[in-house]
Amino acid sequence: MAIQPFTAVGPGVISFCCHGQTASTGNTNKLCKVQTARAHRLDKLVEHLVPAFLGRDPTFVPTFLWNYRTFATTQQVLDLLLTRYGCIFPYAEEDGGPVDQQKKAIISILGMWLDQLPQDFFQPPDFPGLVMLLAYLELNFPGSALERQAQLLLSELECREPTEAEAEGEEDAGR
Repeated sequence: MAIQPFTAVGPGVISFCCHGQTASTGNTNKLCKVQTARAHRLDKLVEHLVPAFLGRDPTFVPTFLWNYRTFATTQQVLDLLLTRYGCIFPYAEEDGGPVDQQKKAIISILGMWLDQLPQDFFQPPDFPGLVMLLAYLELNFPGSALERQAQLLLSELECREPTEAEAEGEEDAGR
């Protein structure tokens, strides 16, 4: 399934859609509905991530993650997402209930983001987005595979040698 980027529909309005092929016929069909939203309403888009995931809308989350950078920063999206779903009580109810489903959706969305777009978290020298994500995971999903993955990525980024462009930027800052 190919995901097309956001396209401008009108002033302050964006649209995104994906198209793919059906397995049986190979014909190109629209597999998803067009989602529109005002770009200045990032909070509504972020708020829709978990319900879209839970509602079995397979296109909204990946399309959003691949395209949000056209109108927002990683930090803005993380701030909104982690504020909206900030504290999840780990033992609030039985498995399979609404809170459990929400937890699974959040960790799946964050996992998809970190797996498919790790470059979104490359914000040297302090990596604030990755540090924020890791703090959230340590609090809400301690010991999870995603927490270990985020910790490993942070360790790798902190230990890697700066690129030539980064080194020149540091030299310029020291002048």
